[in-house]
Amino acid sequence: MKSTMKSISNPRQLLISLSCLTALVCFCGGRSEVRAQQPPKTQSDDVLRVSTELVQTTITVLDKKGRFVDGLERGQFELLVDGHPRPINFFERVTAGSAREEQLVSGSGAAVPPAKAPLTVRGRTIVFFIDDMHLSADSTHRTRDMLRKFLDTEMSSKDSVAIVSASGQIGFLQQFTNNKEVLSQAIDRLSPRQYDVRGYGTGSTRMREYDALRIEQTQQKARDDVLGFYIGECMKQSGSPKLIPVARAAIAASCETQVRNSARAVLIQAGTITQNMYASLESLMRSSARMPGRKLAFFISDGFLMDAGAHGPDLRGKLDRIIDAAQRAGVVVYTIDSRGLIVDRVELSQNSARPDVGAQLGQIEATQDAMNGLADETGGRALRNQNYFDRWVGNILDETSNYYVLAWRPDKEEEKVPKFRHVKISITGRPELTVRAPRGYVDGPLAETTTAATTEKSTGKSAAKTPETELGEALSDYYPKSSVPTLLSLTYLNTPSNQTVLNSSIQIASVGLSYGEDGAHPANVKLAGVILNDKGKITSSFKNQLSVKPLADGQSGASGIIYNHHTPLAPGTYQVRVAVRDEKSGHVGSASQWVVIPDLGTHQLTLSSLLLGGQVLESAKKGEAAQVQLSVDRRFPRSSHLGYWVFIYNAKRDAAGTPVLTAQTQVLRDGKIVMSPPQRKVSNGLPDPERIPYGEDLSLKSLAPGRYDLRVTVTDSIAGTSVTQSVDFEIQ
Repeated sequence: MKSTMKSISNPRQLLISLSCLTALVCFCGGRSEVRAQQPPKTQSDDVLRVSTELVQTTITVLDKKGRFVDGLERGQFELLVDGHPRPINFFERVTAGSAREEQLVSGSGAAVPPAKAPLTVRGRTIVFFIDDMHLSADSTHRTRDMLRKFLDTEMSSKDSVAIVSASGQIGFLQQFTNNKEVLSQAIDRLSPRQYDVRGYGTGSTRMREYDALRIEQTQQKARDDVLGFYIGECMKQSGSPKLIPVARAAIAASCETQVRNSARAVLIQAGTITQNMYASLESLMRSSARMPGRKLAFFISDGFLMDAGAHGPDLRGKLDRIIDAAQRAGVVVYTIDSRGLIVDRVELSQNSARPDVGAQLGQIEATQDAMNGLADETGGRALRNQNYFDRWVGNILDETSNYYVLAWRPDKEEEKVPKFRHVKISITGRPELTVRAPRGYVDGPLAETTTAATTEKSTGKSAAKTPETELGEALSDYYPKSSVPTLLSLTYLNTPSNQTVLNSSIQIASVGLSYGEDGAHPANVKLAGVILNDKGKITSSFKNQLSVKPLADGQSGASGIIYNHHTPLAPGTYQVRVAVRDEKSGHVGSASQWVVIPDLGTHQLTLSSLLLGGQVLESAKKGEAAQVQLSVDRRFPRSSHLGYWVFIYNAKRDAAGTPVLTAQTQVLRDGKIVMSPPQRKVSNGLPDPERIPYGEDLSLKSLAPGRYDLRVTVTDSIAGTSVTQSVDFEIQ
């Protein structure tokens, strides 16, 4: 039986339909019997997949005023590898967040002419790595303020952002998302951690790590005033007799041993902490390789020593591996010394081995060396001795919005052995221009991580996987799988039974499914989903098996099929993950999204999710209730209208029991308002005054294709409060 679909225009009809939504499987076009097309060519037809020997890098070229220099050509670039010129095999200018960027930087190779089918609009990928293992309480406070300012003024709905801490204290929330509420909660989890590295044998005088390194590096105490100072402090604690030279010399020798051992202990402790931080950073760099496009990483720390001495961990080698992992993943690192303006805050401590400004600045510079190297070697910059972190972050985001991509192939056999290669890129005849690019790379294969695949390779045994196992692996993965294109949309509503229900809508592209060798048999799809709380614990799960009829000739199947699942949830922050598996081909697709369910028990003015493109499906079966299907991909033709609805909860009422509400609708692009209809009054909410519906219908013909944000603000004049809800959509 076929169903007919029509747009929602009656608030009462919408309220009744939404309150009785049940899981449904439907074709978006309203047709249930269609035939399959031949699947379109994959991207590999248009993109050159080269071997790992082709080296690709990104370059930012700036003039003296820090502005991007556009219009440069391949012949103007000079490339040197280990001092030898190399021909440039590929060259292109790219805009950050564009579909073309995803094609160019998502793999190990460079692309040839652009693919014919454009990818969806995508934003920037930004990581804030918080080195909370080397962060004071004051620096933590400044870092939180900077991150909140970024959310308020710099981040757009197109961006994918992750806030990650070295210690892992952010927990399950340190994942990529464009949900500002989730990122705000991640910021709230940042708290100062005590950093305590101590030696012994010098009484109340605490040995600085920089002094410990000086002591470790010298063997002649008479020529080193730092060693001499700590020996003197040790002797003061021992009460050494002043008139017995022999005894005094013996005590001095014993103190020297204690001081050297103390310095070694300080460096080992400090090195271990830095090594643990490096492990978190390297893991982030390597996992980021699975994200498409170029990534910007802001590394925030109070600084640490690059070298832990001969007896400490190999910090230099670890840093080299992190730099290599960042370059392979397309990550450009910008470091921020979170101590801010240091010169004006140099403390001339009486306990310092060398109480002078020069010694203090020497220590500061030593703790900045690794951060400088990390930024410089990956093509980024280091911010030092400045308090305006948020302003600098904004400038960097503007600076890196455009860049060039070039690639080359080593032509000598000896360059194929694992070794760090120094790279220098310049613009011929333009010495006034600044070129920011990674300073080198390491030849050789990527470091393997412990996975099932590597285990099978090493043991020669292949573990049999069931469909349930493959779905489980997809659900446990932080990154989506795209063999079967899958979209997920989440909306929540409060029902007349006073339950808040989350609707998870999963859209599966029909062209990603297999309909048998002759294309005439139904596709069988296994679907599974889990709902996780903000601690990563499963609060609910669901699964189903779908039978999808082949597509008809002339039908693209781009919209695909939609499955809805409804889950009552308590207030809180949740992540929904879904995975689908095509039984015939074995291909798997997955998607995930965050949602914050509000607490209506606070009796504060609250909005439901914005419900876009709602359409009523009226069944041809007599007596079968109509149902509502919302847009999942939130893509609309430019020639169409964008209809939305929202429900208002906890509105205050006057003496007559009437709410006084107004609604302001705005459409924004890149943070700028491009459409703003007049403010409108909201009706009193009958037939259900506790759930007041409001909606508008917006013509899209005046807007250019691209990504937009719909923002709706409802003001309660009686309570004197307002609340805003927003959602992104795309015009094709």
